[in-house]
Amino acid sequence: MHSIAVKVFNCVCEFGHQFEGWFDSVESLDEQIKAHLVACPYCDTTNVKRVPTASYVLASRDKAKTQISEKELEAEIRSKMYTAARKLLKGSENVGERFAQEARAVHQGKAPIRTIHGRCTLEDAEELLDEGINVLPLPEGVVHENN
Repeated sequence: MHSIAVKVFNCVCEFGHQFEGWFDSVESLDEQIKAHLVACPYCDTTNVKRVPTASYVLASRDKAKTQISEKELEAEIRSKMYTAARKLLKGSENVGERFAQEARAVHQGKAPIRTIHGRCTLEDAEELLDEGINVLPLPEGVVHENN
């Protein structure tokens, strides 16, 4: 089993919810907070900050609690990515299979500027990127019918 050591940090959101975050370093936590990638587990806001954490030494029997497997870490990262992607989708318009055409129309000023999402082929996405149109491919399962 592969594992990595993580540090536990105390965080608080703008609404006063306190929670712990497990990160590999204080720098990693601060970068993720700045990029709004850390969300409160109670209210899902990304307006959070790190609060002072009392130092403590783990007893050897507790060290396993601060180590998680790569598989668990990947699952946690995937979960956070899906949450972030769903936040991007909030308030966006689902244009379905017309995504490539609608993205071009918005980019060219032929359609109202707004955030859209939909489906297109990999080739369509590559063409949009080549044309300077920013698109973000999302994995299956991120978009729900209510997005």
